[in-house]
Amino acid sequence: MKVLSFSYCFPTQANPNWGIFVFQRTNALAKFVDLKVCSPVPWFPFLAPGGKTAHGNWKGLEISRPRFFYTPKFFKNNDARFYARGILPWVKKLCLNWQPDILDSHFIWPDGVAVSLIAQDLGIPYVITLRGKLFECMKEPSQVRQCTQALKKASAVISVSSGLAETAIELGADPSRMSVIPNGVDAQNFNIKEKNACRKSLGLPEDKKILVTVAHLGHRKGHHEVIRALAGLPENVCLVLVGGPAQGGTPETIMAEAEKSGVKKRIILTGPQSYDQVARYFSAADASVLASYREGCPNAVLESLACGTPVVATDVGAVRDILPVPGAGCIVPRKEVEPLKNGLKEVLAAKWDPESVIKASKVRSWEQVALDVQAVFRTIVKA
Repeated sequence: MKVLSFSYCFPTQANPNWGIFVFQRTNALAKFVDLKVCSPVPWFPFLAPGGKTAHGNWKGLEISRPRFFYTPKFFKNNDARFYARGILPWVKKLCLNWQPDILDSHFIWPDGVAVSLIAQDLGIPYVITLRGKLFECMKEPSQVRQCTQALKKASAVISVSSGLAETAIELGADPSRMSVIPNGVDAQNFNIKEKNACRKSLGLPEDKKILVTVAHLGHRKGHHEVIRALAGLPENVCLVLVGGPAQGGTPETIMAEAEKSGVKKRIILTGPQSYDQVARYFSAADASVLASYREGCPNAVLESLACGTPVVATDVGAVRDILPVPGAGCIVPRKEVEPLKNGLKEVLAAKWDPESVIKASKVRSWEQVALDVQAVFRTIVKA
């Protein structure tokens, strides 16, 4: 089986954590199918070098990065059309010597819509994987219309959460072609590690209760609610935020909220961290917290569980699919401080055995996820 996989969101040397979960699924799938990867790069005159296709290798996986014209800030509802028009010649050239059986797109926008247009031109079946991007598209009527058409014509739709699947079906996706396959975890990196050893290596206090959040500092990650909840927890509880500035959220905005809430001395900002270090932060914590306003399938929850660390998370995206309660943590309403505070108190007061957390959560490897994805592809090829 030959699969051509598309994702605008893929790691680069400049941003190695960008789309790491897309790389992980793609890399695992490459063990079971003949796979090529296309990660298109938006290009606009004067803002980037000329529009040549770059080829590279990311941890053993060959990546082609054809460029396509786009307009920064303006005409964003046309991004998928520009994407399709720009890379279609590259895809046609590839097909002269290597004909894919399936086009695999990792996001509904712009990948899924663009790939639906390319597939229509080439007569190749396509699959769309739904992640949190669909919720952003729902704000734009033009994007909703384009996404709806792409979903209706897809040979299969893979959703990382049941909630996203329901939304797609409401838009017109065929329920019989829908599969819910949550993300997996890199078990070689995210596993049980000795807590105090991790705290020492990271320079974290060994005599405190530690909460950790792994997320960028943008407002929609709910950091302000966590900080306000922290103010209602005992003085020996501190919060470690692992992530960098994004969407208007900066260390300064975070610390301003912490000072207003009276917990400035109980906040530790680490900035962005390497993949290996993130696993140590999870293992160093008594619990992790993710108070997002929206998510697809939050890897931070899966990775925390794989380290045996319980999770307090808001009821968004795939959280209900991947976080069993009370066996591995607590689920609370989004944007509400009081339930979040009570959930954190409850989880911090309990005694957690890391092995039991892992057993309750049933976290799966990326290889297991890839086999499920391959099964979906097989059905299409047979049909």
